[in-house]
Amino acid sequence: MSVKNFFRELLIAKANKQAHLIDSISEEAPILESMPMAPASDGFQHLYEELSDVVGAKVVDLDSELPLIDANGKLVSKNLSVLGGTMSVGEDKAKRMGGAPAYFNSKLPSIFRETGANVEKSWIQSVYDFAKVQGQQTLAGSTDADINYSIVAIKWVEGETSGLYDPSGFGDGKVFDIKALYNGALCDVDDGNGNTIPGFKVRVKNYLGFLLAKGQNVATIRNINLTTAATDSGFKNFPTESEIDALLDRVRRNPSNTRLYMHPKVLSALNVYKGGALEMTPNDMNFNRIIDHWNGVPIVTSYNFSETEALATA
Repeated sequence: MSVKNFFRELLIAKANKQAHLIDSISEEAPILESMPMAPASDGFQHLYEELSDVVGAKVVDLDSELPLIDANGKLVSKNLSVLGGTMSVGEDKAKRMGGAPAYFNSKLPSIFRETGANVEKSWIQSVYDFAKVQGQQTLAGSTDADINYSIVAIKWVEGETSGLYDPSGFGDGKVFDIKALYNGALCDVDDGNGNTIPGFKVRVKNYLGFLLAKGQNVATIRNINLTTAATDSGFKNFPTESEIDALLDRVRRNPSNTRLYMHPKVLSALNVYKGGALEMTPNDMNFNRIIDHWNGVPIVTSYNFSETEALATA
């Protein structure tokens, strides 16, 4: 099954009153932009079955007894996270900016860009934690602290791996519910320097979560060290081609619904495997080492992967 119901598509369908802000929230979050989304089963909470034993149908002769089929597991509930915050503005600044609503609206594009990046960073960490617990984490071998990178492989499967959203969270046609506090009246706000002044305040809120219900769909390579070294790859601790193949095998890759995620610098480092295999003639004027797929699986890069990861432990 191919990846569908992208986060961006969800916003286009649900947030028609803030359509001009959709690009802002996904601009700095390329993983989030194309993450498949599913509605939570019960608003702020999602109830699902964590499957452990699946028995499928079998081929039998005509008029033969049919075998039992089943999918056993345990019921698990997951709470969505609150995604929100408060904004305030002093009375005088609000007046100069055309009023408090106009001031707050002018800030939304920048806030949405940072919000998208924060959501993506949270997802990356949750994937790291899940893969480790599920025994789906491998280590590239770095022993140096705070300079490491990672590669993530995800197989997006409906009901097993996706983003989660509160279906009623977009009820007013907005990405976020924005509500003026104190009924929009003057209140005490902080001017940013520790002083209390008259002003206005709003709160911004929605609910999102991540569904990671099957360990087989998630795998990582941690402790990648891109320090230059006299190795086959040219880097101190970098996965081999066969190790990246093995990473995709761990999630039973299918190019239609599997993705590789990494920092852009890791993708640049992967180019060494193509560069070593390039054959050029004197007439070739473009030395193209760029890759965007690995054995048919699309590669997605994001600057929300850290360049200074601590050492992961087994």
